[in-house]
Amino acid sequence: MTHSVYINDPNGYGVEFLYEMPREMWENDIDAGINWLENLPAEGPEALVDRTDTPSFGQRQPEAVPAE
Repeated sequence: MTHSVYINDPNGYGVEFLYEMPREMWENDIDAGINWLENLPAEGPEALVDRTDTPSFGQRQPEAVPAE
């Protein structure tokens, strides 16, 4: 599964960055992975923050251990 980011450079050219999402991010809920959107700041100090956290959609819940 891929996602794209579209930006306009200072000269007005459109640029597309395409990246492949890791399987563990979307494998349990592909619809949520396809529809994931996060608007990021484009200016100011917030635009320089380098985050590495990514959501995982439809994570499987750990199986309950039966009580003895």
